[in-house]
Amino acid sequence: MKADEIAKFLRDQVEPLENEIYGNRYRAAVRLKDDTYLPCVVFQSRSKQVELAMRRFEQLRGHTSQYKTVIETFVAGGSRIADYQIKSVEPSLYAWPREILNRIHGETVMSWTAFVVEMKDGTMHSYGTSFSFEFFDLPKGYSWADIAEIHSGMVYSATSGLEKFSLDLMKQISVYREKPFFACYLAEL
Repeated sequence: MKADEIAKFLRDQVEPLENEIYGNRYRAAVRLKDDTYLPCVVFQSRSKQVELAMRRFEQLRGHTSQYKTVIETFVAGGSRIADYQIKSVEPSLYAWPREILNRIHGETVMSWTAFVVEMKDGTMHSYGTSFSFEFFDLPKGYSWADIAEIHSGMVYSATSGLEKFSLDLMKQISVYREKPFFACYLAEL
């Protein structure tokens, strides 16, 4: 698949997450040319990423330790794939629609957002993330289409039911988390 074909597929088939800094971000799954399957890839504008890097470099040029850290982040941080390695793109099962993500409110405690997903069959599952909302794991046999309700700032346990978040309760339950993802920067986005 060529970069312009990837960009067209994303614009036509994938709901973007709008972001003031990065522009539209498209979440999808890809198959690489060697048939490796990556279920979680975020596609975003190459030019927006370059503009951000240049802006951050300029802001921190006189602050040696911070400047080096920012350069490390842009040059050697994260997991990336090149568009020319992609054979095909498809919707990701782990990319929840924006409408569902918008129902997750607030940072529950510093650097942690807890919420409970209630499925259409009435089952509940505790979730947590540290600022990454692009992709979420799912209980076996479910998809995002099975989500009926989001209970922000809550946790669920089989013994206590649905309760307001507490660190003590959080230590006693298993929590579904955000999924790691690869980034692919396209000039065409």
